[in-house]
Amino acid sequence: MEKVNMKPDMVFSPQPMYIIGTKNENGTPDFCIITWIGFTYDQTPHIMMTLGGSKQTKTNILRDKKFSANMITEDTLWLADYFGNTRGENKVKNQVSYTYQWGNSVEVPIIDECPWVYECEVTKVLELEGSHLFLAEIKNIQIDEKFETMNMEKIDLTELKPAIYAPYNYFSIGKKLGEMGDWEKLKNY
Repeated sequence: MEKVNMKPDMVFSPQPMYIIGTKNENGTPDFCIITWIGFTYDQTPHIMMTLGGSKQTKTNILRDKKFSANMITEDTLWLADYFGNTRGENKVKNQVSYTYQWGNSVEVPIIDECPWVYECEVTKVLELEGSHLFLAEIKNIQIDEKFETMNMEKIDLTELKPAIYAPYNYFSIGKKLGEMGDWEKLKNY
């Protein structure tokens, strides 16, 4: 396979998408969509997330050091798109119907319609040039009860139906291609 070089730019893909929930100073919830997110492990599971520019969500996280990460699925994609295209600094985001409650372990708003939610406390903040990188310990995971019997060692994304982001476009997960270790069965493909 021949390859060509290209200038590094914001073309990373695919990227997971999460609705990030924080609490405003007046106690109301604030939600935005973030795709600059990943997972890591250091004694406990953590989320790594980068927020750039001026955002109400970033202001809230810097103040309170906590947030929720609500998985965006095919069913919640357009709610997420709304949150991603409106600014909480300018007005309350209430033009679309949704319900929320407060987390069980961390006082953060979580969206009822999202089937998989992380409640997080920030442990480190790295200030970059125009952005902040947050490292947050996952304190609790809430999942829809219909996934309670899912094998958590082999999570089936075709059941969760997460939405995936590639610059300015949304995608869904296709089919399951196999399991870890299947290369031995398929090494002559």
